Amino acid sequence: MNRKSILLFVFLTLIFAGACKDNAPVVSQTVPATTPQAAALQEAEVKAPKVEEEVYVYDKKNKRDPFVSLIVTTPEKSVPGATPFESYDITAMKVIAIVRTEKGNYAEIVLPDGKSYTVKEGMKIRDKNGNEREMTFGIHAGKIEQITKDSIVFKELVKDYKGEIKPKRTILRLREEEE
Repeated sequence: MNRKSILLFVFLTLIFAGACKDNAPVVSQTVPATTPQAAALQEAEVKAPKVEEEVYVYDKKNKRDPFVSLIVTTPEKSVPGATPFESYDITAMKVIAIVRTEKGNYAEIVLPDGKSYTVKEGMKIRDKNGNEREMTFGIHAGKIEQITKDSIVFKELVKDYKGEIKPKRTILRLREEEE
């Protein structure tokens, strides 16, 4: 090769290198990784967007406590002076028979203690002082609203999750397994 060819080659290389300088890829300023795992970790760090941590402060003013259960449970224990009907929750009772007559409808219910009782709408009971009152059922003092051909409808006054007393209807069906 002669001297002219070498100079021409160097000249073209410099021109080509100058033209490509603007389009040259950006080289990462990170230190080369020593293992493939470290290289993958470095690539993930470069690609992952930076996220700012969001801080939330709970203001309990006019709000209920989020850590208090919405379901209020009461243990099924006998209350001194209460009738057997008032010692259990209504949903723990079971209807085993309903009889319809001209004088009214009657129902046979079994309590969780295994004893059965006959009840009717508007049934009265005498307390220890001899005063007559309408019989109540369940731990929320429910009353029999209606006895139909296949169910008993109880009306109770219960506290909701806000502490307000509201009416609640509970229906005990004669044959629950058929539903």
